[in-house]
Amino acid sequence: MSRSRIIYSTDVSEISTVFRGRADLVKRTTENCTLRIHDVRRQDLKSYFPRESKISILRPASVYVNLEVKDSPPVPVLSMPAEMRVGETITITCMANFTCASSPPTFTWNLIGPSVTERSDLGNGIWQTASNLTYKPTENENGSVVRCTVTHFGGPTISATAMINIKINIKADEDQKANPYIGPVIGILCVILLLAIGFIIWRKRDSCLWQKKTEAISKLHLEKNALSKNSSGYTDLLERQKSSYYTIEPTARCHVPRQGRNMMKPPENEPIYEEMSIKRTK
Repeated sequence: MSRSRIIYSTDVSEISTVFRGRADLVKRTTENCTLRIHDVRRQDLKSYFPRESKISILRPASVYVNLEVKDSPPVPVLSMPAEMRVGETITITCMANFTCASSPPTFTWNLIGPSVTERSDLGNGIWQTASNLTYKPTENENGSVVRCTVTHFGGPTISATAMINIKINIKADEDQKANPYIGPVIGILCVILLLAIGFIIWRKRDSCLWQKKTEAISKLHLEKNALSKNSSGYTDLLERQKSSYYTIEPTARCHVPRQGRNMMKPPENEPIYEEMSIKRTK
């Protein structure tokens, strides 16, 4: 094999100048000779096969691979529900294929949420990686775009987009648009109802107070009438007493003589006693 066709060797001097520094082994073991090529170019579109130095160069290779070079990496596959509901937690998945297991691509989302990355081997040197994003949509995001960007090893990037479709309750939305004043009207009705209840309570309280006052006045009149009927003699007596007066008239005159004096002719300084009688004059 000519030196110009050697892409990797333990002897760096044998490597072609085109591949020098761009190819290396993934693992240096006796059972694994996986080769990794960096900065793949279009002229790298060739067939490659491994060769041990102990084997004759004239012996044909039994194992070889064809390297297919594309201008851009494959477009990732974006999967998500066709319709979403506000507040419902969903999972959006972005999948991408790659050809180097030791250097998987990375994912970037334009949405905020936790994500988990998975990887699987599809065979024939192709692997697949998937990023699962947990997302909870809002009503304001209806019609917006979700974008998943995949960055492959070496710098190439590719994106996939999809539109967010959030299912909205059309009937409730139409009712809200048809009745834009339903909220204020309900508020006014509630205020009127509270005022009416307060007025009824106030009138009932005022009526009870008036009834109690009337009952008290009636009871007072009844007691006064009863006293007038049952105490007529006492009242008449008071009236009579108010219109009557008394006179005092003497009825007899007498004196008590001292011992040893003449009883027929009382002395001048001896006390004279008169009997009095009280007469009532109307």
